[in-house]
Amino acid sequence: MARSDSHLAQLTSIFQMKGGVAGQKLAKHLEILQEETSDVNLKRTAILKALCIYLGEDEGQLVWEYIDIEGNDILRDLQKHTMGIYVINKEGGEMRHCDDIGIFVEGVIILDNCGSVARACAMMLGVIYALNMAYPKELRYYYEFLQKVLFRMDAEKLSPQILGLRNKIDAGL
Repeated sequence: MARSDSHLAQLTSIFQMKGGVAGQKLAKHLEILQEETSDVNLKRTAILKALCIYLGEDEGQLVWEYIDIEGNDILRDLQKHTMGIYVINKEGGEMRHCDDIGIFVEGVIILDNCGSVARACAMMLGVIYALNMAYPKELRYYYEFLQKVLFRMDAEKLSPQILGLRNKIDAGL
């Protein structure tokens, strides 16, 4: 995810220019990006969630967040979804600290204790690629950006939406 770090300034600038409802949704993530914190994982999570919003996709489809949930309850809930990343926190737990971050596919947890949302996103892309799965429809542009812009895999074939964002990054906006 170091490549996302190299685009942090450009993406933050691009996200700040976004207006309307999307601009309002981006505000909480932009606050984190502008904090003087040294927590790189927090900034990476903010940039990845903001990317979903900017691309018109639901960040809630990327990361399923749970507070104080039992193992059986989370498994029951994850079975309702095709694939994604889950984050578990304890009620009253340390702010911005996750007790578990993992990946699930077809309701089954396939990786846990990933350490960070950014690492889980990279691993999720690897799982999708290794299993030759289609991107989730709800996050099509998000995963296309990760694959083709950040990881530079099959980068010559971009959708118009991703091409526009890549051009803005390349122009240094």
